[in-house]
Amino acid sequence: MKTFLSAPGFLSPYGTFGADLSSLLAWVFTLLFIYGGWLAGQHRGERHHIVTLWGMVAMLAYFTLYYLARGLGALSVEGKEGFGGPDWVYSRILKPILTVHITAVSLGLVLGIYMIILGFRASRKENKERVLNFSPLKMDTKWFTRILIGAALFFGVGAVIRWGSLARFLVYLCGFLIVAAVLVMERFIERWIPDGGKRHKKVGIFTIVLYVIALITSTITYVMLYYIYPVKPIG
Repeated sequence: MKTFLSAPGFLSPYGTFGADLSSLLAWVFTLLFIYGGWLAGQHRGERHHIVTLWGMVAMLAYFTLYYLARGLGALSVEGKEGFGGPDWVYSRILKPILTVHITAVSLGLVLGIYMIILGFRASRKENKERVLNFSPLKMDTKWFTRILIGAALFFGVGAVIRWGSLARFLVYLCGFLIVAAVLVMERFIERWIPDGGKRHKKVGIFTIVLYVIALITSTITYVMLYYIYPVKPIG
């Protein structure tokens, strides 16, 4: 898988297949979510639900596999190896853009999972159309505790059974932390926006904005790495 993703790309002479595919899919998924938001605004709830749900599942599946295949090695932790430009451009331009990108992606990942769960909890089927329930929605403390303990057991047992490297352990740890972050976020947001329907709409708009920011910063990063300042092969 890693060898396949490291093969020459199709968008730039200096890009890899994995980087090119990720750049292309970032546009596809973001436009898909914008379309899903438009469907929600048109009160086409069932189509909005299908587009955003399966778009989110596909996005999470691909990018999880991609980063696992790379050994969790993003440019931000690899240093300046993948950048062929001057130090000042890296430190003053590229690194801040990467920081914004990683922040948007990390928060967007948690909110994406949260929105999938909230979409089911805050809606109902009515005449084959999905509509939001504009009423108070709160997670029971008992369920909060059960889910948190269940996630800890699931990822903990998985880490023990499939123990092999620190990177693999970090994957399981990150999985648990994402679940915990979603639960804590729900506790905070449900106090801020008690109404489930309004919560889904407001957090959904914020999540789409995050994905647009992530798309813009990833595109700038791609252009800088593979068009403006690529690392050219020796000889």
